[in-house]
Amino acid sequence: MTLPNAISMIRAALVAPVVWLIAFGHPAPALAVFSLASSSDLVDGPLARRRHEVTALGTFLDPLADKILIAGTLGALAVYGAAPAWAVAIVVARELIAVEVRVRSPGLAASADGKAKTVLQATAAAALLASLAWPSAGLAAAAASLLAAAVLLTVLSGVMLVRRAA
Repeated sequence: MTLPNAISMIRAALVAPVVWLIAFGHPAPALAVFSLASSSDLVDGPLARRRHEVTALGTFLDPLADKILIAGTLGALAVYGAAPAWAVAIVVARELIAVEVRVRSPGLAASADGKAKTVLQATAAAALLASLAWPSAGLAAAAASLLAAAVLLTVLSGVMLVRRAA
């Protein structure tokens, strides 16, 4: 196994402690673990390219790890009552569709809108965690706005992904 692929797998596995920390009411440590996991997405792809270790597995694992981390975190936040279930359902549905599209079209490259969607989803999840850790009306409003923007970009990028694959 390559180091970049291991980093992607660790990112996906870190959803477990994030969910556990949310479930037991520890949003600040959950934010720290989530931030560490999310930031690993900045490392695995460039590392694979620099080391000439780009693999079909890594090309599939990297975005899958993002989806697992985001969906798991948002799902836990919804169960905890910090995110609306409808928003999480839209995100999860889009990500499931994206996995199916990528399985059927393995050569489909990542797009700028998909990458922006992932960044916005991660930022929204982090903001929701921060609003739990340090409650304030302003932070809660910012987190809700970020989540709304993330849901909108999630839908738009999903439509564009399906159209590119068709």
